[in-house]
Amino acid sequence: MDINNALVYLSGVGVIVAVSWLWEFFGWFPNADPKNKKLILFGISVVTALSAYAIKTYVPVEVINQAGPFFGIVALIFANLFIAEGFHKVTKLNE
Repeated sequence: MDINNALVYLSGVGVIVAVSWLWEFFGWFPNADPKNKKLILFGISVVTALSAYAIKTYVPVEVINQAGPFFGIVALIFANLFIAEGFHKVTKLNE
């Protein structure tokens, strides 16, 4: 996935997946009242989706393409994090 695809994903359905996953790391969020969680997720998702859309629409393609390698590094780190986490869980099961 390159930066252009990520921006399209974040300006659409993918925003809920990304935002809900990230916000689960905040200690207070998982314990929040369910109604408040919905409102928080909705608000942050709207801001994230509109931001991704604005970047895709108003930032020149050349600038987005220049940010591509940096995005690739961050994406690779996320992918390796997930692989390491899965490997760690599997090895814990085998102990």
